[in-house]
Amino acid sequence: MAFKHFVLLPFLVLTCLPKWTLAQPGVRHHTENRRAIKAFQKAMSLSNSAMAPEANKADLKAKVEIEILRALELDPDFAEAERVLAALRFEEGQFEEARDHHAHVLKRYGAVWIRDHLAWARASRHALDPSSMRKAMEAMVLIPGVLDGPDTALMGQIREDAAFMERALADGQPVDIATLPYPVCTEANEYFPSVWLAGEALAFTRRVPHPRLRMGQEDLFVTFRELDGWSEPQPLNGLNTMDNEGAASLSGDGMSVCLTICRDASRPTGYGQSGTEGRDHQGSCDLYESHRKSNGDWSSPVNMGAVNTAGWESQPCLSPDGRQLFFTRGRGKSGRRQYDLYSSSKREDGTWTPGRKMGSQVNSKGKEMRPFIHPDGLHFYFASDGRTGMGGMDLFVCTLDGEGVPSEPVNLGWPINTPRDESGLVVASNGTTAFFGRDSNGQMDLFTLELPRASSAEPTGAMEGDLRAEGGVALPGGRVRLLDPETGEAFSEGVVSMGGRYHVPVPLNRAFVLNADAPGHLLLSERIEQGDVIGRQNRDLVLQPLREGAEVVLRNVFFESGSAELGPGSQTELSRVGAWLHSHPSVAIEVGGHTDNIGSDSSNLILSEARAESVRMALLQQGANPEQLTAVGYGRTQPSSDGNTEEARQQNRRTTLRVMSVD
Repeated sequence: MAFKHFVLLPFLVLTCLPKWTLAQPGVRHHTENRRAIKAFQKAMSLSNSAMAPEANKADLKAKVEIEILRALELDPDFAEAERVLAALRFEEGQFEEARDHHAHVLKRYGAVWIRDHLAWARASRHALDPSSMRKAMEAMVLIPGVLDGPDTALMGQIREDAAFMERALADGQPVDIATLPYPVCTEANEYFPSVWLAGEALAFTRRVPHPRLRMGQEDLFVTFRELDGWSEPQPLNGLNTMDNEGAASLSGDGMSVCLTICRDASRPTGYGQSGTEGRDHQGSCDLYESHRKSNGDWSSPVNMGAVNTAGWESQPCLSPDGRQLFFTRGRGKSGRRQYDLYSSSKREDGTWTPGRKMGSQVNSKGKEMRPFIHPDGLHFYFASDGRTGMGGMDLFVCTLDGEGVPSEPVNLGWPINTPRDESGLVVASNGTTAFFGRDSNGQMDLFTLELPRASSAEPTGAMEGDLRAEGGVALPGGRVRLLDPETGEAFSEGVVSMGGRYHVPVPLNRAFVLNADAPGHLLLSERIEQGDVIGRQNRDLVLQPLREGAEVVLRNVFFESGSAELGPGSQTELSRVGAWLHSHPSVAIEVGGHTDNIGSDSSNLILSEARAESVRMALLQQGANPEQLTAVGYGRTQPSSDGNTEEARQQNRRTTLRVMSVD
């Protein structure tokens, strides 16, 4: 769970001390040394000066530290000065020293500064010392009245986190985590990576200088993997403006992107001041879609409509087929927002459904952010500070079942998660190469690692290409599906773009059935064996028009040797064909049975007739009408391939569907 920062930059000293400890007349300090008090008062005055906008905060912080050290040199037991030194050491990343200073002060004055025990535990957490985290809570709970106060839930969570950290440090596996080198990571902040397939490209957010904004603005960049590293990141042309653009998600084929655009109501918008995009913007941050143009640039982003609300929508993740969207929604005022994960689906007309909040299996009372669904369709990664963990935002993984219901999330553990904030984990198609963002002393950088087997996803390839009719006419809106040959369960589905392109992720660990269809055309069916697709493979598909005489082969219908009994793996194909026939009641189909040239003409004819009839009966059971189907056996009289090889005989043993009429 998040351990709240009680000490915040740009300057920490004022915020870490109760008001009564500041150098005011009459305040009692835990020292009688006047020179020590004078040095402490000077430090507090310098701290107050650092709050001015034009102040040199680094210089003033250094001077504060000099005065605090002088006060402690004059009186090593000056508790107020040591509290400030503990906060300084924490902000400098010297967590062990911060822990020890907190412990030293609170063992004497714990009943005075009750909530400082939380800072002690926080420093211990960052020092990777769960034992001291527990000691801080054990000391705090002994103070009278604490158990009746507001901190009991947080104290319990810290104890749970300490137990988790102890196990995680003991069980942690060696993991090589590396910062992405220059020119990807620079002095600017880089975060929110989006991986393209096997990691051949990364889109990410970079905070760049802005002439009017002190913190700069967010823009989108892309870098490509090269033999010797990564290319110089380039802006995503057509997307970046004077608004904040960030947290993008590339589609599997790299042709579409979903991105976040945030707008400041006090300054002009970068998009659509006279167009629909600008008027459509609903909240502080909205989700938009853009598509790659033929010249490589991106189209003007279009608001995603019902996905967005008057709240804060950001950090999108498109499923590989582009039909499912996961994102983060923030509700409430800035600084007090509740962040949860939502999902949306793309309708047939291209619009998106309103966001639906994911269940309590994923969302907690804390923040859940930056979702990612792997191309395997199963492994779902996200960041959360509302669950037991190492601290801050931790990375988690769960699996989604066929209905999208997640399993119990699992913390990725040490050393992937640390007491710092980790977020934005994305995993390449190989299931193990991952990229994520991590905060280091206020600097966000991108990191890469190879996931341990327990948290890795299933490896996938990708198949893409054109889906066209005879003559090369594109078939936008057509569908390409990958189905499990045994269960018929859909592994992935790609909807054909306006240009006629499709893209589907491919499982590498099994065979599958490929189905393609489009209005006005016959179904296409192929079988892809395990290992046939590795990496990205281009496979163009051509559909037969739905007209008299058109014929297709059912390549995923099998029979026992010498028998008309349908073999294992045929059900998926027949279910799809039966459903298609049910939706096309005016189409009359002939089921044709064909054999090879082994055996007599008469035996082959009888066998082919029996097999055609078996398929006809199976299709009736799957929803076809009896008037639609006839069964004809052709034996060995219509071979599709010449020769006596086993390959030729396999091609000749087939079941066909021929269109007899279309009313």
